[in-house]
Amino acid sequence: MYLVVGALIVALSLIGTAIYRRRRLGPNEHPPRGFVPTDELSIDPTTGVKQRVWFNPTTGERHYQNVGEDRKA
Repeated sequence: MYLVVGALIVALSLIGTAIYRRRRLGPNEHPPRGFVPTDELSIDPTTGVKQRVWFNPTTGERHYQNVGEDRKA
């Protein structure tokens, strides 16, 4: 019984991590409607990927779009 529960927890953790990474580091899709580009570029400190920053003036939300795939080695 404990083995089944442990395997289920591990499987759910792996699936959750994959979904999180896909959303955060996904393909260079266009930002959602209502976002405008800024002149700001940032480099994600954990992956080393350069990102363009988009801003929604209505909500104040920011969206990060991957510009390059130059990751840290």
